[in-house]
Amino acid sequence: RGEVELGRRVLVADWRCDWIGIGIAELLATERHEVTLASTGHVAGETLPRYVRDHSLGVLHRLGVNLIPLTRFYGADADTVYLQHMASGDPVIVEGIDSVVFCQGHVANDELGVSLSGDQVGELDIEIHALGDCVAPRTVEEAVLEGLEVASRV
Repeated sequence: RGEVELGRRVLVADWRCDWIGIGIAELLATERHEVTLASTGHVAGETLPRYVRDHSLGVLHRLGVNLIPLTRFYGADADTVYLQHMASGDPVIVEGIDSVVFCQGHVANDELGVSLSGDQVGELDIEIHALGDCVAPRTVEEAVLEGLEVASRV
């Protein structure tokens, strides 16, 4: 959201391995930050469809983003970030980092559902079914499945 001024060298800690970590890393790299993307998965964006992930990884490569797979954030001090390797448990130390961006804390957004509640729905004579990220932040696959389930009942 641009609420914080980041240093030149930024580590992005991505625990979900979805589009958010990749997207933030790309945004920061295009803004001329030196970016390291540390993800908990075998590859950044591993939960994305392969063609989307591979395209995004190509973009990150061209932008010079350093990728560190299979690591989780452990701690940081003045200019060093401490990661832990997910498989071995060994420390992974990244020095010379000015800022850390966390890709976590996803929150459901039900503003539309709330705005359509009450008398408005009665006047429209329609049913409202909440699904996808308005219920809980998840993947597009889960939202599509929920949509199919609702459609099969209608």
